[in-house]
Amino acid sequence: MNQTNPLLSICIPVKDFDVHPLVEALLKEIREENLSVEIIVVEDGSSTQGKALNESLSSEPELRLFSFDTNKGRSAARNFMAQQANGQYLLFIDADSLPVSPLFISLYIDQLRSDVILSGGRHYSDLYRTPERLLHWKYGIHREISSALKTNRVGFQSNNFLIKKDVFDAIQFDESIVLYGHEDTLFGIMAKAHGIEVLGIDNPVIHTSLETNTIFLLKTEESIVTLLQIIQQKDLYPAGIDKEFRLWFVYKKLSTYKLTWILQVLAFWHRPIKKIILTFSGPLVLYDLYKLLLFHKGSIAIQSANK
Repeated sequence: MNQTNPLLSICIPVKDFDVHPLVEALLKEIREENLSVEIIVVEDGSSTQGKALNESLSSEPELRLFSFDTNKGRSAARNFMAQQANGQYLLFIDADSLPVSPLFISLYIDQLRSDVILSGGRHYSDLYRTPERLLHWKYGIHREISSALKTNRVGFQSNNFLIKKDVFDAIQFDESIVLYGHEDTLFGIMAKAHGIEVLGIDNPVIHTSLETNTIFLLKTEESIVTLLQIIQQKDLYPAGIDKEFRLWFVYKKLSTYKLTWILQVLAFWHRPIKKIILTFSGPLVLYDLYKLLLFHKGSIAIQSANK
């Protein structure tokens, strides 16, 4: 392999997670197929114990390991890896992933195109379906996979995608997004504004680290804070971005028809609804309502602050 000028740089952001299973699967294919590929791993503010999980990877000749002392967020970590990459193409994979195909990298290389983003997709295995993580599993199956199949719409997902380096450099992730959520949606929006299409291919990774119901709901709440931040700075982005965020779009519809009073009434049921979701891992329609209630509360707070 030409390490100074590889065809492809695989970029893996990690925080307090053992990335050995993913890296070992990738290295196996790289060596068996003699691929011109380098791997870049960034520890994004991992603890001392978290860093220790992956420090042995630095001895792998195909891999470069970087470390941030503080957590800079997924956007900054991905932009940094792109800056460090020597490859003509970049393949971003989340640390809690495992390729379905033993020829995962080769499938991407066979379909390289400079004018599109290749999105390999995500798979949820029953192996990781447990009672305490059932809400995340349900959401993944019904809101991510089933929804995409029904609508035949390929959306950008940052967990498993390939892009030409100079195209990435022209777009980049928005580093003002530090909290969890929506940096991938924004990236997809900006790619579209640059005339770059997202092309779905059948090359998924298995999501191996599902969140517990409690953590999944906490991250949901954090993602709504992120969305409200995006709305406050919407003038920085292309017009019509509200249509790319389902929650925002639905809320605007309710506002147009003066129906947000319903959310105001239901706000009194906020805590019981949350308890039901955590206890019964849904149902997802109740989870959707919970997000709307939080979004409404945040919107009202922003409106009051701006008066």
